[in-house]
Amino acid sequence: MIGILLPVYGLVRSVDGIEPFYTHIFHGQPPGEARLEDAVWRYRQLGTCDPLASVTLRQAAALERRIGALLLDEVKVYVGCKHTPPFVPDTVEQMIRDGVRRVATLPITPLYTRSGTGAYRKQVRDALQRNGVDLPVLDIEGWWAEPRFIDLLGRRLRSAVDWLSAAGRSDFIVLFTAHSQPGLPQANERFCTEFEALAGSVARVAGGYPWRLAYRSGGPAPQVWLGPDIRDVIEAEAAAGRKAVVVCELMSLTENVEVLYDAGIDCWEQAAKGGMEFVRTEFLNDSYEFMDMLSRYAARRIRCKDDAHGTVVL
Repeated sequence: MIGILLPVYGLVRSVDGIEPFYTHIFHGQPPGEARLEDAVWRYRQLGTCDPLASVTLRQAAALERRIGALLLDEVKVYVGCKHTPPFVPDTVEQMIRDGVRRVATLPITPLYTRSGTGAYRKQVRDALQRNGVDLPVLDIEGWWAEPRFIDLLGRRLRSAVDWLSAAGRSDFIVLFTAHSQPGLPQANERFCTEFEALAGSVARVAGGYPWRLAYRSGGPAPQVWLGPDIRDVIEAEAAAGRKAVVVCELMSLTENVEVLYDAGIDCWEQAAKGGMEFVRTEFLNDSYEFMDMLSRYAARRIRCKDDAHGTVVL
């Protein structure tokens, strides 16, 4: 059986799970009362269960069916989390108990980060080593450059631009955004390179729109984070007389509380202050076209050996 791990930040399945989620993020330190109240308010404002949890589980089920059918082999897709059960090491142990003979990691976020993708991969290998199990591990990566994926984002970007009024379409800017990373650009070279390349490809496929890069969700000083911050960019574009702004998220493809606020509501409020129209692109979530593209890409990678990148045949 092939075991595929979908790493995710956390699955909050109940309002009661918000406090332990934040406590784990803060390394065992419970969040202050004000911070917790704000977090609970944001989750409740959605009016639904946490989409990151519900959509991720649907993604896992869809990928399991599709990849298994493409490979004509038994495939089981597991979810492993950083800050909530099931944690990645526990998920790896479950794989071992289930008799998985090959392991693949498949992040749903396309861009590589040291603290995200890199950390999850290390956890998988460390867990296998602790359990004394020698299984081949394939990291399925690079799908940010897949033409079908770029086309998916391009079509969503065109739909967002079309939503603007005629006046807005006469003078707008596309802001491609992703979660900021701690450190200077040279410390995040791969992430920055992939981010810029993906943005350029999506803009080109969508129709050659004017665009800029901007980062969201950066941490507080004195820690250095990649910039510029998207709210500052929107403020500057408004001051320059721009009529509309279109925000296109390139890192979080699944709806979640953070991105809905940081790339949505907060940006809309900033644009409104400057008298600009605002629209953002839709998330891919577990849409058929996204799951089909990712399944086919994963199946190809699992079938093929790429000696240049040190992968293994599964």
